[in-house]
Amino acid sequence: MTLIEWLLSTVSTASLLGLAAFLARNLILTRLKASVQHEFNAKLEALRTDLRKSEESFKADLRAKETQIEVLRSGALSGLASRQAALDKRRLEAIDQLWAGIEVLTPLKYAVSMMATFKFEASLKFASEKPEVRELFKQMGAPVDAKIFSAVNVHKARPFVSEIAWALFSAYQAIVGHAVAQLEILKVGLNKPELLNPDHAAKLVKVALPHYADYIDAHGPAGYVYMLEPLEAELLKELQRMMRGEESDKAGVELAGKIMKEVSIVNEAIAKESTTATAT
Repeated sequence: MTLIEWLLSTVSTASLLGLAAFLARNLILTRLKASVQHEFNAKLEALRTDLRKSEESFKADLRAKETQIEVLRSGALSGLASRQAALDKRRLEAIDQLWAGIEVLTPLKYAVSMMATFKFEASLKFASEKPEVRELFKQMGAPVDAKIFSAVNVHKARPFVSEIAWALFSAYQAIVGHAVAQLEILKVGLNKPELLNPDHAAKLVKVALPHYADYIDAHGPAGYVYMLEPLEAELLKELQRMMRGEESDKAGVELAGKIMKEVSIVNEAIAKESTTATAT
């Protein structure tokens, strides 16, 4: 007797159907689980593959961007270095130009020395009254050529030098210019001392060289000639500081502003004197 025959002879039909249903259900569940697991594994593997591809793509994109950034950085640094080199070169040229301006003004220091010898207002009164006094000043002032100022070509240097360097040079030029203007007005005998108020020049010198303030108070215009060398020394010190690449401090910038304020006052007086003398 076979197993099937035994089951049919000993188990009822209902039991057989129940058993068949149980076996069929277990079989379906097993296959369903296997199918779901297979599908899950396939999707998981596909997801892993996509993630690997995305990661590789991200890394490749990142490497490309890093390369681009490095190229840009190298270009920017190279451009910055080139601009800095060009700026340093121009700054050195500006320093040369400013110091050359001092050398151009050197012959006019004679006017400062000459005016230190005479009391301006008293001399101007005599010059306005006596032609021989005017002639004397013309002869004595023959070496002084006011046209030299037009040869002082330093304005292109201004953006490349420090504020205090430009202010010290401007003070030097204004003091020399003030003496030259006094000499010119003596030559024509224009008795208008108010055009060149000596107090303006005195204040300029004291602001530019504050440690000489007592000296200027004691000697007045007669001491201006002795202020030129200290101004040159201060300017030279500032230019050397620039060549070392040092930046101006707050005190230097503030002092430069004060000096330039006094320079503008002196230069304005010189311009008025020049216009009046020419008209005369």
